[in-house]
Amino acid sequence: MITPEDFDLFRNGDRKAFKIIFETFYKSLHIFAVKYVNDRDLAEDMVQEVFVKLWEKRKTIVDVLTIKAFLYMSVKNKALNFFRHQKVIDTHRKEMLNDKSNEFFFKNHLIEEETYRLLFQAVESLPEQTRKVCKLSINGAQNAQIAEELNLSTSTVKYHKTQALNILKKRLEKQLFLLPMLVQLIEL
Repeated sequence: MITPEDFDLFRNGDRKAFKIIFETFYKSLHIFAVKYVNDRDLAEDMVQEVFVKLWEKRKTIVDVLTIKAFLYMSVKNKALNFFRHQKVIDTHRKEMLNDKSNEFFFKNHLIEEETYRLLFQAVESLPEQTRKVCKLSINGAQNAQIAEELNLSTSTVKYHKTQALNILKKRLEKQLFLLPMLVQLIEL
């Protein structure tokens, strides 16, 4: 039982008094929360969060009865907020599932993956040094970084990039739609 002295100590930041309040209400709050969410671990997390909130707001609590009301209402609100949040997540998942099961989504991603496969297959066929420069460029490295990493001059890096583009243009001439992507990936 919480005495008026314990309550005053709690309001002034006494941790022992807080522990008494915690031990007085924790088990019943946990049971209360489990009835809402049907998950013991989730209920435990909610109750602990409510006790943290109680500690933070201790100076605004008027009396012992207010503590009890605060705790139970806070647990109830946390549970209801959890369900609202779950509803939003479920709605979002359903929308994503509908979008991804859509034939248009499937075809677009299939085309995109096939495009990248063709492009990277062509890059793999380049001469070794040109291929290394090309891959580093595709991965976002700047000319100076490529030059340093491969122990080349920046003009040699530019030469290899130009070579890569010329070779790949010839190899991919039947897939002209790849060229803009290629030029963008291998910036000179």
